[in-house]
Amino acid sequence: MNADVKSFLSVLKEVNDTNTISIKVPSLSKKTSFTLFNVNQQKQLLRAAFEGVEGTIKQSSIFNSIVQDNCSSDKELLLSDRTAVMLEMRKAIVGDSITIDEQEYSLTTLGAYDSSKLVSEGEVESSGITAKLKVPTLTEDTDTNSKMINEISKMTDQKKRVESVDLVLIYELTKYIDNVTLGDNVVDFKELSIYERKAVVNELPLSLNNKVIKFISNTKDVETSNLTFEDGVVLTVDASFLNAE
Repeated sequence: MNADVKSFLSVLKEVNDTNTISIKVPSLSKKTSFTLFNVNQQKQLLRAAFEGVEGTIKQSSIFNSIVQDNCSSDKELLLSDRTAVMLEMRKAIVGDSITIDEQEYSLTTLGAYDSSKLVSEGEVESSGITAKLKVPTLTEDTDTNSKMINEISKMTDQKKRVESVDLVLIYELTKYIDNVTLGDNVVDFKELSIYERKAVVNELPLSLNNKVIKFISNTKDVETSNLTFEDGVVLTVDASFLNAE
């Protein structure tokens, strides 16, 4: 590589590293410095948008990386932090205006993320089985997504159409379970492989799984409220979210 180009790239990296924004992270209850996302990160999102089911899952992991890698804090951030951070980063780089179905909206009209509404831990019980629940970290979400993508990629197109939704649901449940207790037996999900977690979830009573799904839905509802405009239109955070109008 040309020496001048190397020097230029070095300077460019320094500029990117100092081009930061201060954003309040809900789980930390304080502002933290973030470097702004770059062209390469946007390209990764755009490529993933054309990769079907696997691409949709991959987009989630890319957003995780943008938030975690660009954050100055070495503390683990939660999945519930992602939307609040991405909204502020989008405003700083692209601007407040966004068009949805040919209607222009301002991101400044969205309400502030109300972390007091989020229940990040919980416990559910059914048929003598207790599950302790928690909102996963970005790293946990990404790790599970990788296994999910690997399993789905081995399916035929027909099998993907039939089984991918159920598979995604099972993997989502594993992200939010901390441990499961039955009598004197406690299974700590942190000590299991992701595939072992999936096997446990598959054997849990449907009534218990439904309670886990309700916990997950409640956390998603807090995120959705933060993305809903006054007319009821909900902002979708996907690859196009980062595009300039």
